[in-house]
Amino acid sequence: MTTTKPIRLLIADDHQLFRSGIISLLEDVSEIAIIGEAETGRQLVEKYFELKPDVVLIDISMPELSGTHALKTIKLKEPAVKSIFLTMFEGEEYIYHAIEVGAKGILSKNAMKGELIYAIKTVYGGECYFGKNYDEEKLLGIKKKYRQAVVSVVDDYFHLKKKEKKILELISKGLTSQEIADQLHYSKKTIDYYRARLMQRFNIKSLPELISFAVKYSISQKLFEDE
Repeated sequence: MTTTKPIRLLIADDHQLFRSGIISLLEDVSEIAIIGEAETGRQLVEKYFELKPDVVLIDISMPELSGTHALKTIKLKEPAVKSIFLTMFEGEEYIYHAIEVGAKGILSKNAMKGELIYAIKTVYGGECYFGKNYDEEKLLGIKKKYRQAVVSVVDDYFHLKKKEKKILELISKGLTSQEIADQLHYSKKTIDYYRARLMQRFNIKSLPELISFAVKYSISQKLFEDE
């Protein structure tokens, strides 16, 4: 009698409560076995090479190394890594960013159990999963659209000061003002001031719009460095 080995899953997220929730959701799924957890980007890199998981769920925003930086570090030695980003934010720009750094999928942290299982199985099977509404043709359209859009606004970003660029980079990772303040050793009041100034300068009206802008900035920097 032959048995199918379960998909070996590594979960990386800096919130223990969220990791516990994922474990609870999947504990009765025989096709998936959770083999480890990581709460920082550096831990993720170490655990990945120690445990050799089949699929890894990665929170985009983590301490020490962001999820995107951790994935890029892993890909230097293991280009075929199968990863799915977890995020609280939704939008095509996040899909584009995930594709650019080499993720095989992206999933909302609010996703239901069935979609989570489907995404894990799909990526394990060698395909990509960026949501029920995104087939290969639509993903190609997103890549083309955002690559053109990002390149067209690069000049605006080059006029930013060094501190503004750093704050935008951290905003793109989903960090709050307090988390950015702690990382840069500034006061929260200082970070709030710079966020407000950036929003005024680029006519940004809301926090989701600011995060979207910051993600596009992060992408533009990557594209420029790769050229």
